[in-house]
Amino acid sequence: MDEGITRDDLNGLEARLQTRTHSDLNALEMRLLERSHNDLNALETRLLERIEKTETTLLREFRKWAVSFESRFRANEILVGGFNERVIALEERVGDLEHRSGASSE
Repeated sequence: MDEGITRDDLNGLEARLQTRTHSDLNALEMRLLERSHNDLNALETRLLERIEKTETTLLREFRKWAVSFESRFRANEILVGGFNERVIALEERVGDLEHRSGASSE
């Protein structure tokens, strides 16, 4: 009996190695795709949480600013309202003086 390796033996071995390598590569590709998908989902979740936190912080700070701005605006509105009343009173006095001055010069 000749126990040597034949060409058919080598061809069979090559075919089994190619099949095994191909299936190993497919399995590796599937694991990499799954891991990448999971990593992307986790990243997206963290990013959305961070965006939501940032939006909440911005809105909270804007509201604080708006409340203080509104208070200052109302205080200025009251102050300006007082100035308007004084200007109207001065205009009336000037109008009266002009009227008197015009009536006395006739």
